[in-house]
Amino acid sequence: MIAMLISSFLTYTLITAFTPGPNNILAMSSVTQYGFRRSISVLSGMSLGFFVIMVLCAVFTLSLVTVLPIFMGWLKWIGAAYILWLAWKIAKSQTSTSKAEVKPISFWMSFWLQFVNVKIILYGITAISTFALPYSNNILVIFGMSIILSVIGIAGNLAWALAGHYLQIVFSKHGKVINYILSVLLVYCAIKIVI
Repeated sequence: MIAMLISSFLTYTLITAFTPGPNNILAMSSVTQYGFRRSISVLSGMSLGFFVIMVLCAVFTLSLVTVLPIFMGWLKWIGAAYILWLAWKIAKSQTSTSKAEVKPISFWMSFWLQFVNVKIILYGITAISTFALPYSNNILVIFGMSIILSVIGIAGNLAWALAGHYLQIVFSKHGKVINYILSVLLVYCAIKIVI
């Protein structure tokens, strides 16, 4: 029973964390555009924001479940708007090899963007309500779950950032096309959220 629960939990979280989403695409795009070192503030803000969202999901899951239909209606539209904004920013970004001209988004911008990232909010709420609350409502267990979810999610972001880093030569040659493809993927994500 426990082995099956752990297997289901890992399957859900790994697939969710490592498939394309706003954070993963932002991480890859930032590292591709500005390099890994200049993107550390973006990745750090994203990681801290991710952790805070997971803790908030852990603390408020019970209350969110009671108001979920109303909350999710607004959250979907806000999240879709954020994803469309991100798609626009990526499509419009320069692919110049001169990295001194422009700067990546700030630590705080990437931190606050997590609060409208529907994918990670649903990731946290779903994992906690499916894999923790049916078995325990102990706050330490729920908080531990939020830490595990954060580690897995941040690992997904870093994997995409490293892909952007190691494929930087390809991106420098075909950057504009890749930015358009990433933007289209984000538009697709936004459409799927509101449908």
